[in-house]
This record gives sequence, C-alpha cells and structure tokens, in this order.
Amino acid sequence: MILSPLNGTEKMSPMTNRGDVYMKAKEARRLLLIERASAGEVTVREASERLGLSCRQVIRLKERYREEGASGLVHKGRGKASGRRIAQEIRDFVAEKAKSDFAGASCQYMAELFAAEHHVFLSAKTIGRILRESDVPSTHTHRSPKGRRRRERRARRGDLLQMDASPFDWFGDGVMRSLHGAIDDATGEVVGLWMTENECLSGYLHVLRQVFERHGVPREIYADRHTIFVSPKTDKLTPEEELAGKTVPKTQFGRVLETLGVRFIAARSPQAKGRIERLWGTLQSRLVVALRLAGRNTLEAANAFLATYAEQMHNPRFAVEPAEGENAFLPVPEATDLDLLLARHEERKASGDSTISFGTQKYRLQDHHGRIKLVVRNKAVTVVKKLNGELVAMVEGNAFVLVPVVPPSEGNSLGKPPSEEKPLATATKRRTPHKPAADHPWRGHVRFEPTATTK
Repeated sequence: MILSPLNGTEKMSPMTNRGDVYMKAKEARRLLLIERASAGEVTVREASERLGLSCRQVIRLKERYREEGASGLVHKGRGKASGRRIAQEIRDFVAEKAKSDFAGASCQYMAELFAAEHHVFLSAKTIGRILRESDVPSTHTHRSPKGRRRRERRARRGDLLQMDASPFDWFGDGVMRSLHGAIDDATGEVVGLWMTENECLSGYLHVLRQVFERHGVPREIYADRHTIFVSPKTDKLTPEEELAGKTVPKTQFGRVLETLGVRFIAARSPQAKGRIERLWGTLQSRLVVALRLAGRNTLEAANAFLATYAEQMHNPRFAVEPAEGENAFLPVPEATDLDLLLARHEERKASGDSTISFGTQKYRLQDHHGRIKLVVRNKAVTVVKKLNGELVAMVEGNAFVLVPVVPPSEGNSLGKPPSEEKPLATATKRRTPHKPAADHPWRGHVRFEPTATTK
C-alpha cells in the first residue's frame, strides 16, 4: 500500500483532500497521470495509452478528481463490507456448533449437517474459512490440489522458445553440473544443449549460438526470472521514474535479444514453463544412460556429444508437428558477428596514456596493422570478452586487439619486456639490512659529555 501525502496542512488545489489516502501502486500511478492530465502536462490520449484506458474513462477520472480529489480515484468498495457477507449471527452459530455438537467433523460433513438439520446452506470452503477466522481448530486440514489451466502450444515453429538450466549428476560421479537447454514450444523440439559446471551466462550464450546457427532467430523466448535474464532492479522503479521513461540497464542476455529484436517473457513460476521442466525429467533418465554408453565423462566430450544428440536421438522420438507449417524463425542479419554479439560486454574509460584497465591488467588498443590506437582520456571503450576467452575492444564501431601493458617495475621505462637475465638477477640478489653500531644514537638515549670551551 502507498500512503499519498495529502493532508489538511497542504494547499495543492481547490480539490485537495483532507486526511491521508491509502492507495495501491497502480492507483498511485493513475493519480499521478490524472494530476498531469488535469494540469495540461499530458493529453487525454497520452494518459489513456499509458493507463490502458479509453479516452472517455480518462475524462471521467479527471472530472471525479476535480470534484473529490485523490480519494475519488480510490476504489469505492474499499473499507466497506461486501453485500454478500455472511451475517455475524450465522458465523457465530457455525463456530459454536463446530466446538460442540459437530466437533471432529470435516467441513464437508458439517455443510451437510447444517443443511439437513438447520436449513443453513453453506459450502465446505466457507465453513472452513469461518472456522479459521474464529480460531476454531480443525483436524481435517487436507488442501485440495491447485488447478492450473493448460496453455495451448504455439502454432508455428520458432514462435516461442523456452529456456532453462538443470543441475544434475549427469556423469554419475556424484558431482552436480548444469545442463542449459532450449525447446521449441510448438513442436517440443530441442534446439540447443550445453553443459557447464554451474548455471551461467556462458552456457546460455552457447545455446543461443546453436539456435541461431541451426534454426535462426525466434520471435520470443520464455524463461524464469534469474538475474541472468532479468535485472533485479526491474520491479523497483517508482511511478515517477516509469513516467519519465527511465529503464533499468539490460542484462548481457537481454542486450543480445534486444539487438536481434527478440521479445523476452519472464515466467512467474516453474509450472508456467512446464514444457522444458518436463524435458529435464526425460533427459535425466535418458541422457545419463546415453553419456555412459558413449563413454563421455568430461564437459568437453559431453558438449561434443550434445551437438548431435537432440537431432539424432531425442527429437525423432518426442517432437511433434506444429499446428501451422509456416516457420517463424528469421535468418540472422548478414552484418551480425556472432562472436562479438554472443559475448560479455563491459564499459571502460580510457586513461591519459591511451590504456584501459580490465581485470588486474592494463591494455593498449592495437589495430589489425599492429598500430597503437590513441584514445582520448575518459572516452568510453567497450571491452568484449568472447566465449573462447579472447578480449576485443570496440571504439566507435571498430574492433581493436587488446595488448597487455607490462608494468614499469617489470620492464624498462618504455614498457618493453625485460630481458631473461634481469629477473633472475633481481630474484637472487637481496638487499642486506643495515645494522647500526652498538653506540649509535638511534639505539637509545646517548649522554654527551660537555666539552671545555675556551674563553
């Protein structure tokens, strides 16, 4: 709940309320937009588009705001008892019977007894709710399973991919490793698999590379709310920041999808992406055996095996035909360099000597001719760390090689690498500390005898 700071001591307008107005976040956002629309800062059409309402409804809200102030935008039923609320006399009667005559009976049985003996018709869930609110214990606490509506498959192949990672003992050696994967929602076809030590960005980028190279660019990707996909600051924007157009920075994964125009959908529960969750159950019973029979017990060998496993063994057995034959995958744009796109991008500022710091090392930029690139101080440089570990710097759309700079203590003043003899000499030669004499003044207080002076 949000407390709107409108009290009797403030004079905002003739429509100012007296007293605090409690609002939900959605209502506070609506109040802010209606205030701006009333002040002429935004048009009715702009307010309707941002609120998802019709223009006529926005006009009604503006009139209500002029007449009643902020409280006019709060739901009218808030704080009022429902017209369908069960009378307190009946609630007390149910609680009394549950403690005496009907003690020990289930809620369903009590509903039958109330209907047959007292002509009080209540559902079992209503009786259970009354007992909980009245603090009457019940021995029958079985909760019925929560029903979920099954979502239909997408019609075309490539309309939606589900992505996830599964930690499991894939090699049967007692060590948990994470298998990253992607499955097509329309066909159940596995379109990418990659295994790493832990769930990480590198694993998902390898899966995306397999998808782009073998199938193309999908329209949408469905995954959980892991920080690899979604920034943890996404839900922390205030209504004012949203209206101002402020957005949180994209994750590395989100940057790749935004570059190619792929829409990302964040799932709110594991059941929402149940197709890939069921895939893990299938692979945990089949892929473990397949890896054992193939003698693959290292990550490198397993990833080489996974490159063909889905196409040759899994998809022919489990994939189905899509509802529509048209393919929704789009080709990767010709000018796209997948090595640079599917990598970690980090911004750095250039120093005065045309170097940048990355990790624990300083680097100079060098072009493909071997010439050093001079960069203005504080100029933004994008460091790209490829999946193979190679480092590349991007400046104004041009790629440069990063050459490590040897610290002056390890070389000469020109930054050249030292000779082979000097490190050995400096390593073996150690400076012997100076030991003062026993009568040295630094060792303590020394008494000086007065000398005779001539007059």
